[in-house]
Amino acid sequence: MTGTVGEKTQITVSLGCEPRLLVTIVEKFDGGLFIDIKSEDPEVDAGDLDGFFFNFTDEATLNGLHIWPDENQGTEWAPVTDVQMDPDAVDSLSNGAQLAESYDAGIQFGLSPDSTEGYVSAANFTMWSENGPLSIEDIDLDSLAAVVNSDTENGLVKTVSDQSGGGDSFDDEEHEDEECAFLIEGPVNTEVVLTQLENGDIRVDLEVLEGDDPDATGQIGDINGLFFNIADDSLLNGMTVSGEDVTGSQFAAGSVNDLGNGVNMEGAQEGETGETENGFDAGISIGRGGIGHDDDIRATSFTLSHPDGLSLDDFEGEMFGLRLTSVGEEGSEDREGSLKLLGQCEEDPQPPVCDDQYYLNDVMALMTQPMHDELAYEMMASEPVDEVDLVETY
Repeated sequence: MTGTVGEKTQITVSLGCEPRLLVTIVEKFDGGLFIDIKSEDPEVDAGDLDGFFFNFTDEATLNGLHIWPDENQGTEWAPVTDVQMDPDAVDSLSNGAQLAESYDAGIQFGLSPDSTEGYVSAANFTMWSENGPLSIEDIDLDSLAAVVNSDTENGLVKTVSDQSGGGDSFDDEEHEDEECAFLIEGPVNTEVVLTQLENGDIRVDLEVLEGDDPDATGQIGDINGLFFNIADDSLLNGMTVSGEDVTGSQFAAGSVNDLGNGVNMEGAQEGETGETENGFDAGISIGRGGIGHDDDIRATSFTLSHPDGLSLDDFEGEMFGLRLTSVGEEGSEDREGSLKLLGQCEEDPQPPVCDDQYYLNDVMALMTQPMHDELAYEMMASEPVDEVDLVETY
């Protein structure tokens, strides 16, 4: 697109789930492109920005292209430490972080030469070409991606968001609830999701991972029971549980480890943690146990309630125990194993993964599947750029 006389033309694209990044691309009067990357909400830190990747609509644009500032010659607001330009071949940072797709260009940010070291909350740079003016149309806007926190195990790649623009556009029903989601891992991996409901209840969803799920192990089992601790033991008095598959429950501080009929955690706790050596605070039995009873439950849900209300804070950092029977290979009728596994609702759970971002440690699984069917962006054209907000450098 082209700008109007006397004004700069700009476009803003949002990346990732909340907290999202905003990428603003400005057509400069001298024919260059100014690119600014920062958190959508000035009050919310979106992470340590380590790299920005994108494609050109025509690979020929790479000929004669320059980036300012030069590598390791930047400032606090333009901390460029590496520039990679290679058609459809740029997919990593100097710290070894690997993206699921390859790009035409990658700009690395950091506070130490040739590295991603140091915390960068926002960055900008300028592109110009020896072969004439650049325009926003030279950039494939659907390809934009930013890497944050790649120096930690929870590094993320934020891609073009289906929800762009204002801060309220992401408040759909899918993301309203607060959650603590984690895996109870072992020969069978089971996902546990605790969701805070508006009425003060906690919904607990359990699912044995199988099939094409990247965390599936190839083995499955029948969910017989879930045991857990709670931060405030006084809440155990008056706590109730409801759910279609619930067949029993016990609530007693530090002394629940056997719900009968084989639904127990005896032996699983020993040597793991002092918090569960004498038993859990609560236990919920699920179904009647095993494929021999024709209920073979591999996904279920129940709700925990209390007259004074419950919150995720009551469960964060606490240990959970899972009892599985009829354990065996998927598709096999010979499932005679059993498991007693432990997991934890982390105090600082990872941010949600939506269609607009993915974890760096999940890249190998993602490289075998398409990232997006369709990506959207919001154009904010013919608006003069606020120089103070963008901190433009020349």
